[in-house]
Amino acid sequence: MTAQPPGPARADASAIPPPAGAVPMTPILPPATGRAVPSVVPRGPVPMAPHRRWSLRARLIALVVATAAIALVAVDVVLPLVVRYTQVAAKDVTLAGVISTVSRGREVNANTLANLSSLTQLRGEIGWSAVSADGISVVLVPTVSNATANPQLDGTAWNGDSATVRDAADDNQRYLARGFPVEFGINQEPGYLVAWMPLDDVDQTFRRLVLVELLVTVGLLILLGATVGLVIRRELRPLETMATAADDIAAGDLSRRVEEVDPGTEIGRLGSALNGMLDGISSLLDDRSRSEDRLRQFVADASHELRTPVAAVRGYADLYGAGALEDGAAVDRAMQRMGFEARRMGALVEDLLTLIQADAERTAAHERVDLREMLSGVVDDAAVIDPTRTWRLAGVPGNAVVLGDRLRLHQLFANLLANVRTHTEEGTVATVSVLPGSEEIGVTVSDNGTGVSDVDLERLFDRFYRVDPSRSREKGGTGLGLSIVAAIVRAHGGRIMASHSAGGGLTMTVVLPRAMGTAAVDRPAHPAESTL
Repeated sequence: MTAQPPGPARADASAIPPPAGAVPMTPILPPATGRAVPSVVPRGPVPMAPHRRWSLRARLIALVVATAAIALVAVDVVLPLVVRYTQVAAKDVTLAGVISTVSRGREVNANTLANLSSLTQLRGEIGWSAVSADGISVVLVPTVSNATANPQLDGTAWNGDSATVRDAADDNQRYLARGFPVEFGINQEPGYLVAWMPLDDVDQTFRRLVLVELLVTVGLLILLGATVGLVIRRELRPLETMATAADDIAAGDLSRRVEEVDPGTEIGRLGSALNGMLDGISSLLDDRSRSEDRLRQFVADASHELRTPVAAVRGYADLYGAGALEDGAAVDRAMQRMGFEARRMGALVEDLLTLIQADAERTAAHERVDLREMLSGVVDDAAVIDPTRTWRLAGVPGNAVVLGDRLRLHQLFANLLANVRTHTEEGTVATVSVLPGSEEIGVTVSDNGTGVSDVDLERLFDRFYRVDPSRSREKGGTGLGLSIVAAIVRAHGGRIMASHSAGGGLTMTVVLPRAMGTAAVDRPAHPAESTL
């Protein structure tokens, strides 16, 4: 026997009463091997297998069948009770009528009762018993269907009202009894005359009705379950198709779509919504792919543009470090070229920052901007910067007010005029026109220069795109001017288009939304100002 380890004595388990309602358990004793019982290492709770829930089809079928079963059971319970009550009430009315007839007669004997019981409408189904004052009952006239019937007429519950009594010899036999007080014999002893009718036909009708209802209920539930199962399976088939399509889409087939059904149903609306969502997701993925391609191309173009000036600066620095610049004139020339390349890199970086900021600005406009005043200043600036070209501003009828960032809009039209100044010959005529509309305002910048080809026209707003690849970077710019213009137009909720001018050259059309509502109402003109 293993020795008990030292320590405080443990209380006897039998002294602790079990909790109320607890099931007695047999203690598990250690094996009698003489060896020490290894300690039991407690483990965490055993994970239960996930409970498998019913499918939607099974739950719908169960719900319909359960609802129908409850309704049928209620009918099965109520209908037999109503039928039994009606039959018993009819028998009670018959007994009350017979007793009323007998109580009005002067002489009551067995022959009179037998004749009354054998009437055509009663068919001998009324029995008569006499009950003495001591409670002794004697059958005077038995029923035709059961000559041995003997109702047990204990008490007086049947006196003046109907009551259900049992047979004295057979507890399964029941009668509906109703009596009234009379006097019997020569001595005119008080007693009761009781009329009764067996309830066998009522009980048989009740049992047959319950059996028929049970069979009909079971049959209806089976038929209903099968029909509902077929209907629900057919109606839920589109959901199974959607689930299969969703699995295919999750597997990578983004072109898969669900089969659309009647959009007037819930499943049809779900299918249409799912297809719309998939179209939106596909469109977003395509946009993302195009954005990634544009970003990759943008990074490559920016790297290419920066590589040339960086290489030039590095080359001049290496020449200076190697002592290849022997005289001061060569050093000055190298420093001049390094400064030019540094300025060009700075201009490129500034254009990149401007383009990024313009792409990021998606918020609503900030202030009311009168395009008439702004364009007048932009045209005046262009004329001062380059007097070798002719700059015109066409008359602007009415007001031309938009909501936007005044600095960005100024940069927008300044870049368009700078594009004309950079890519046209001296003597070119540039015309700026404003075309106000009810909801939008159009601004065109056209010139009569050499223009561009149809192929170049489609790519004018691409980043780092130059119409003439051989054009010198010193004169051709960074290739980001029109990209910045397009980004600013998009940030203001507008659009820009390029087309050929009627007399040759290029026309840029900028369409901006007009300032609507009370913010677009011009302030009253000052008395010193003239209104147009």
